[in-house]
Amino acid sequence: NMKHCPFCHDTKGKLDNLWKLYIGIEGGAFYCHRCEAQGSWYDFKRKVGGHDHYQIKPPTNSYNGKNSFTSPNIPDQVLARSYISRLFNSPSASKAQDFLKKRGISKEVLQSYGVGSSVYKFPVGSEYKSLECLTFPWYLLRSDMSSDEFDGLVSRSNFSNVSNVAEVESLVSRIKVRAIDYKSLQRLEPAGGLWGLFGWHTIPSSANQIVITEGEFDAMAVYQETKYPTVSLPNGCRNLPVEIISLLERFEIIYLWMDNDQPGQEGAAKFAKKLGERRVRIVRPRAEESSKCKDANEAMLNGKNLMEMIEAAQPIQREDILMFSDLKDKVMHEIQNPDEYVGKALQSFPLLTKIIKGFRPGELSVFTGGTGVGKTTMLSQMSLDLAKAGTNVLWGSFEVQNTRLIKKMLHQFGRKPLTEISKKQQGLPALMERFSQLPLLFMSFHGGTEVDLVLEAMDYAVYANDASHIILDNLQFMISSSSTSNKYLGGLAWNKFDAQDVAMEKFRKFATERNVHITLVIHPRKEQDERMPLTMTSVFGSAKMTQEADLVFILQRAGGKKSIEVKKNRYDGTVG
Repeated sequence: NMKHCPFCHDTKGKLDNLWKLYIGIEGGAFYCHRCEAQGSWYDFKRKVGGHDHYQIKPPTNSYNGKNSFTSPNIPDQVLARSYISRLFNSPSASKAQDFLKKRGISKEVLQSYGVGSSVYKFPVGSEYKSLECLTFPWYLLRSDMSSDEFDGLVSRSNFSNVSNVAEVESLVSRIKVRAIDYKSLQRLEPAGGLWGLFGWHTIPSSANQIVITEGEFDAMAVYQETKYPTVSLPNGCRNLPVEIISLLERFEIIYLWMDNDQPGQEGAAKFAKKLGERRVRIVRPRAEESSKCKDANEAMLNGKNLMEMIEAAQPIQREDILMFSDLKDKVMHEIQNPDEYVGKALQSFPLLTKIIKGFRPGELSVFTGGTGVGKTTMLSQMSLDLAKAGTNVLWGSFEVQNTRLIKKMLHQFGRKPLTEISKKQQGLPALMERFSQLPLLFMSFHGGTEVDLVLEAMDYAVYANDASHIILDNLQFMISSSSTSNKYLGGLAWNKFDAQDVAMEKFRKFATERNVHITLVIHPRKEQDERMPLTMTSVFGSAKMTQEADLVFILQRAGGKKSIEVKKNRYDGTVG
């Protein structure tokens, strides 16, 4: 703990006003018992060090710790609660009822968790369609914040007509909407609202253990079979928002029950670090049962004992030396499911995917090509493929402004010229809403930027937004003469080659330690004969640029045609 809290008002030298700020050793979460300031380590650094410039876009409204609000949007409370009644009493909800029967969740559990149904409009193609949907509410409790803040929310809601706002103990903070016929069509209402956990209102205040699942049906299945306090993540395995980590501080044991596939298990490992590995237990089926137990709901439908699976949960392995018995289940799962481990495929580039076997976490790719050959365009399409497959992608565009980059991406995403799409009345709004659902993030930097600031932004995006693929376009613009290359090292001028080597070393280390994939664009050196195809030695800088890379791509241009060539593939050596 710290003697002086930088957020407190004057302590007046009183001893009982000192040593009130505590910072967690593992995750860095902080809390002051005097002024009640709370947040993550990144919140602390931003407030104390003034690192506002590495904010990741798009921003969201959030609450931290005792829930300090910034212009929160909350749903219509009466309407949100009416969805529950509609599910069970309206003839028009028959499709939702039939769907839920297949999931095996009892009516009592569905009502306890507040599951409902409604009709929402979703963009399908270039127009909006009204679709039957299931609704999963996130509740905010009075105990999650100060009474004054909660009463303020109640007074601004349409619960304001209650005789005594103090009687209201919970509010629907947000609703997750999922189309029944189109699983991929989901939405959080309202946009820009608060983060929460599905089922949070069912957790007893005395509970010191909790199960967290990847999906809503998994949470209800676990609770139905075990009566364990259970919630589900807001975005599945994609992301655990830092805004809700403080809600989980009180639990001594957290059981993470993610899907038994590569994305789910990678998410479990990431989230365990954010929550504190010492208190997290990972629930997974035995290797011989994995084909019938992809998730908790499937395990229940196949008659498995969910309580036994929870009791068999294990902490994350931390030993530096492992025996085969420690790795046996993982090895067997990888042998039985080889397609899950080759990497993230690129739908638009099947031949390229066949060569590189997809993008894998913990690796670094170098991408080069001549001026105007289409490097940014190709990377833009790659990022769209990854995002559509559920990968959280972070863009660092140092040469092209974010607005121009997004305009290019919208054109590619819509597969038509934007001018043509905008001719339809709802064409452009529908396209932009579909685009907004993709897990894409953008750094606000442009031009020359200190490498350490870029690394801080990347670190924050990995921690807060669970970014798993980072594109940096390009290295030369980032370390231009206005920033890193002007420095001195040991009294000697630090030229651009030294700057590039240091930057590459840091990015290589970041990819390995954070287990993310980094794609780094490096312009080629000027060749005497520009008609000759580029080679590995064409990459600008020292040999370190390609030595540190796991994948090296060269976008070639010859005879009016363009091609992508893989010159290095550390995964299995396939090039072409």
